[in-house]
Amino acid sequence: MSLVHIVLVRPRDGQESRADALTSRLAALAAELGAGDVYAGPDVSIEPFGGGYTTGLAVAFPGERARDAYLRNPRHAELARELPAAADSVLVVDLPAAATGLAPQGAQRT
Repeated sequence: MSLVHIVLVRPRDGQESRADALTSRLAALAAELGAGDVYAGPDVSIEPFGGGYTTGLAVAFPGERARDAYLRNPRHAELARELPAAADSVLVVDLPAAATGLAPQGAQRT
């Protein structure tokens, strides 16, 4: 099953540039390792529900093996260790995704 790995970052005061740089480096690593679509950058939503999470990335992986290889990569581990110094909070979720971009049959959509 393909999935989308989403990382949202709430930067510490004065660490916004560092948080942006780290998420960009994580996105570049995912692309280098052969992930599908990779998106990274600042939150541009007009909705008021961001909760202070102002930067992030979303990476489409063809399956759990590809995601796991990315997470186990030593460069990922290094960047992940650096992120808490730049962030008050980091949220990570992995969502199932079909090749069409729609949720698999049986998955609830809201």
